[in-house]
Amino acid sequence: ATTVICSDKTGTLTKGEMTVRKIYTNDKMIDVTGVGYEPKGDFLLNGTRIDPKENTQLALLLRAGTLCSNAHYDGKSVIGDTTEGALIVAAAKAGMTKENLESMYPRVQEVPFTSERKRMTTVHKSPEGKVFAYVKGAPETILERCDHVLKGDKTTKLTEKERKHILGTNEEMASEALRVLGVAYKELPSIVSEKFDEE
Repeated sequence: ATTVICSDKTGTLTKGEMTVRKIYTNDKMIDVTGVGYEPKGDFLLNGTRIDPKENTQLALLLRAGTLCSNAHYDGKSVIGDTTEGALIVAAAKAGMTKENLESMYPRVQEVPFTSERKRMTTVHKSPEGKVFAYVKGAPETILERCDHVLKGDKTTKLTEKERKHILGTNEEMASEALRVLGVAYKELPSIVSEKFDEE
């Protein structure tokens, strides 16, 4: 017998869809409009529309989240993990399709998500021949492994104060009933034939 049924009206339970609503990067909160798997929506900073491709950190975050995903999106529906689908759709709203990104940044290796690692990592070769690892997962797990932060166009040492601020923002977002993911990247030695271990 059931006495209470809790349902989510935004489509997570009814349609099996998730949508990126907020993105925190470069110490700024960006709102994302649009619902479900429609590749329509805007990126708003303090209520003003911004072009994600002209925002270095946002464009990098959308690229990393899309490349570090195994879901497939055809412009209407997602096959695979709904969270990964939401990341791919968010990038599509910015005009960044998974197909184009994968052709520009081919994947050379993957370390799958496990409940022990609490993160997924993919390794990609860039158009300039550099090699990057992109990772997504539980924010606290990702943050534990980070020692730098991207501010503007510069990478700076991550201070303890900044680390606490990021964790505090994570808690604020979670308290708004948002599912929160951390995303990070690292440039690796440019030996594509080398197999990197999961560390």
